[in-house]
Amino acid sequence: MAKAFSSGIYNSNRWRKTAKAYAESQHYVCERCQNRSFAGTGKPAHFIVHHKEHLTPENVHDDYVVYGWDNLELLCIYCHNAVHAGGIDRECRFDDDGNPVAIIDHGKH
Repeated sequence: MAKAFSSGIYNSNRWRKTAKAYAESQHYVCERCQNRSFAGTGKPAHFIVHHKEHLTPENVHDDYVVYGWDNLELLCIYCHNAVHAGGIDRECRFDDDGNPVAIIDHGKH
């Protein structure tokens, strides 16, 4: 959910056009796990154009940070949730139908 200082950006036509163009450039494939389960389904909302450098009150007026493609990353909802839950090191994998599958780490007890 957008914070008060950035809600105007995420509701703007400029952001929507930027995010859509960026997502299309990545063919709606998650840049972290290569999840493509929603590609071609007409449901790109399951993907989130994520800011690598998170928006803050200090940088929210910097067009490079907000709209620059070098600061953007297309993530599936699963990877985006992992990033914001502090689980950036967690991995997610998907079967051929795009369903998430459990990763079993036999090295941990």
